Amino acid sequence: MKKNTIYIIALLVSALSNNLFAQQLTTTGAMNTMDKTGFAPQIWLDTINNKSHLYALEPYEKLQGEITIVDGKPFFVTAYIEGKSKIGQSWDIKSPFFVSANVTNWKAFELTDDISSVSDIQTIVADIAKANGYDTNTPFPFKLEGLLEQATFHIVTPRSNDITGYRENVNQQLFPFDNIKGQIIGFYSENHQGIFTGSKSFIHVHFLKNDQTFMGHLDKIKTSKSNLTLYLPSKSTSSTIRE
Repeated sequence: MKKNTIYIIALLVSALSNNLFAQQLTTTGAMNTMDKTGFAPQIWLDTINNKSHLYALEPYEKLQGEITIVDGKPFFVTAYIEGKSKIGQSWDIKSPFFVSANVTNWKAFELTDDISSVSDIQTIVADIAKANGYDTNTPFPFKLEGLLEQATFHIVTPRSNDITGYRENVNQQLFPFDNIKGQIIGFYSENHQGIFTGSKSFIHVHFLKNDQTFMGHLDKIKTSKSNLTLYLPSKSTSSTIRE
């Protein structure tokens, strides 16, 4: 009887932990419902109640650029001029779709393989999460910190000539880098394609340079496993997805 009671308690603790883990992630709007110019902002960042330890990814209103929130600090970036980007910080900005999570404590993991593509990140994150008891059917945030030997990022640009920064036939600008240090902020979900991940991907990833002079959406990456550390939310502090 005592053994059965202990087993039942363990199951309840595990179920509660997974449920709390799921509850920390929030979405607003969706990729697949944006009109082509992104004229329908679904969230004003300044209205978010709990900004402490917030992590989030989204495009900047009217597809003017990218937004990344890192540990409660909101960064936005634009690329109106060829070869140049401009980064700033503000809560007084809007977005057509939004995925976020408040994470107070992270747990570090060594990478299992080198990374040669964004899809490698998806595989490695899923494998390490499963191996450490995370439920990959539940969406979750993650981050990678360290050195990217080679990487290419994009910043979206306005699609309409009545928006500042519009350039004809230019929907985004690419920025390649070698040996750049910073952190990749990502969200993993096997059930939100077209919502906050692409139609053929389970992850959405942005990058913020350590000196905070550049930020963008990660398109390509190549680096050794020894250069990066993976962080997953501590299940004991993680908190059903809200949409």
